[in-house]
Amino acid sequence: MDKILSRIMNSDDWPSIQMPENLELLNELADNSFGLNTFEGMLAATLMYHQILEAMCMHILEDCYFYIQLSVYPAEIEFKLPKDKMFGYYISELKSSVSFLKKQEFIEKAELFNSYRVGAVHRMRRTNLDTLAVELQKVKGCFDEIFDLYNDIQDDFRVIFHSLQKDTFVEYLTDKEYDEYFG
Repeated sequence: MDKILSRIMNSDDWPSIQMPENLELLNELADNSFGLNTFEGMLAATLMYHQILEAMCMHILEDCYFYIQLSVYPAEIEFKLPKDKMFGYYISELKSSVSFLKKQEFIEKAELFNSYRVGAVHRMRRTNLDTLAVELQKVKGCFDEIFDLYNDIQDDFRVIFHSLQKDTFVEYLTDKEYDEYFG
């Protein structure tokens, strides 16, 4: 069995977010920092939420790449997702990738979140911090909306991959492979 067929047949090999335990901890720390209701707490939370959001974007991109690969099978296509790019790069890649559930809404909310982050970081030495704190109050609500969108997007990709697995790729299995996967 080739690697693509093997990957779709084993859901543990489907795209997944890297180091979810770290992201859960970051999310908890960010929520706690945001709850302090101070400029420094909200700024720290914003930076942590930003890291989580970047990981979400990378995960969705990996979903898109996997979906494209499955769509062109048995032809092979290889995607390389750089891990050291800035947030704008990942958003740009999402914009030019395959369509998916709530794509436009996710991108718009991610860009809005990023505008809050960039605004606070770049204006903090030239603007009253209380004014910036008021703007940062919007960050958590925006992040929570993005998190919900992300969960919906991931649920949809799992359904798509599962459907492809059982309705399309099962045809490529030998009788022995079929028995291994489905008993």
